[in-house]
Amino acid sequence: VEWTDKLTLLKSIWMSGLFNAMSFLTSNMQVAARSNNLPLDFMTNRCRFYNTRDLNDISGVPEKGVHVHGLFMEGAGWEDGKGDEEGYITDSKMKDLHPIMPICNIFSVHIDEMDWNCMYHCPVFSTSLRGATYIFTANTRMDP
Repeated sequence: VEWTDKLTLLKSIWMSGLFNAMSFLTSNMQVAARSNNLPLDFMTNRCRFYNTRDLNDISGVPEKGVHVHGLFMEGAGWEDGKGDEEGYITDSKMKDLHPIMPICNIFSVHIDEMDWNCMYHCPVFSTSLRGATYIFTANTRMDP
């Protein structure tokens, strides 16, 4: 397997498969803060969802941040964007209780650079049990 020979990230990480996903995302913020000489306390995660769910459609490790997959919604729906536009949360569709989310690029930005317009602060859990399985709050776009 190619990734075992090099000390690099996989092209996409299965978020629920990590033992401590919150620490993994904190380390992602630390890398971004150190490379930009910014304080960690003023960093936040930004989530950008692609319009694909197939791992073969992404070419490799992102320029900044990490790709994650394996997320799904509960009590809402997801509408893919058109072309390169980012998708957004919509009302749930009938008989689609847990729509699978597209691959997500999670990268860190300074809180002053974060665009909060039309954003929903969506809690992310590693299991459907919620509670102690909380990982982070994903900022996802709402219906424009």
